[in-house]
Amino acid sequence: MSWTSFHCEDADFTIRSVPDDVSFGVRRSSLQNSQVFRDMFICCDGPNTSADSQTLDLNEPSQLVIVLLRLLHDPLEPPVEAPGSEEVNLSSSQLPRKRYDLSTVVPLPLLTTVVFDVVDKYMLDPSIIDTVWLHVKAHAATDPLEVYSFATLHDQLGIAGKASQYAMPLASYRTDAIKVIPSVEAYHRLVQVQDLRLASIKNILLSENLFPHGYGKCPVHNASKAAIWDAQRKALAIRVNIGTDVAAEMATISQDFRDCEQCFKAFRAAVEMLAYKTRKATRRTDQL
Repeated sequence: MSWTSFHCEDADFTIRSVPDDVSFGVRRSSLQNSQVFRDMFICCDGPNTSADSQTLDLNEPSQLVIVLLRLLHDPLEPPVEAPGSEEVNLSSSQLPRKRYDLSTVVPLPLLTTVVFDVVDKYMLDPSIIDTVWLHVKAHAATDPLEVYSFATLHDQLGIAGKASQYAMPLASYRTDAIKVIPSVEAYHRLVQVQDLRLASIKNILLSENLFPHGYGKCPVHNASKAAIWDAQRKALAIRVNIGTDVAAEMATISQDFRDCEQCFKAFRAAVEMLAYKTRKATRRTDQL
């Protein structure tokens, strides 16, 4: 969808941008997707409606009018997921991320400025608003702090929660990036969930044994291999943060287990279990 131009083939009404003196042919039926326009037609239409009344002046720049008319005449479709999106890597602690066909996703800066200004001001139908939020959510993994902040500001706590799980450690952001967070309370929720997640990751890491309850225990190498596993997890626990792929980090010592088939099988199972548990650990603000 183009956001810089608008044309309607079967127009029966005209809207004019007063500041730019640009007129657009539109369909009255499409304008009904706005509560503002519906109310206007109810109040102003009558048996003596003149031809002059078929033009409506809006004190809006033409670019904003184009966005408004696009939303009303060609309501957004949900973003389209890319093939293979959200596949789980069993040996990774990282969350699978949905990927989208970018040609089907509205850019985030356009959504958070012009699109939502139009949606709120002209009271677009709920179905349109819901789809607009799907486009915001599509940016959660790539722009987590921006989506978290914008969704929180509009009380979309589910979308804010989804975005919060992808945020980097807050200390890693620049000051100007952090300023996008709308309130002290919203900032504190992120601090809380990241602190809780870090504690959970460390606890899981230090609790996950190579041979849990003796399962898969090698009668020959169990002590030496368990010591290698233990040394790696303790060293990792000192430097881990919420963005660390702890399962992948533990997998870096796989060569130390390849000399024994039974030990290597236990090692792979332990890494996958570690990945599973850390993926499931609390990571969203709406889980607090």
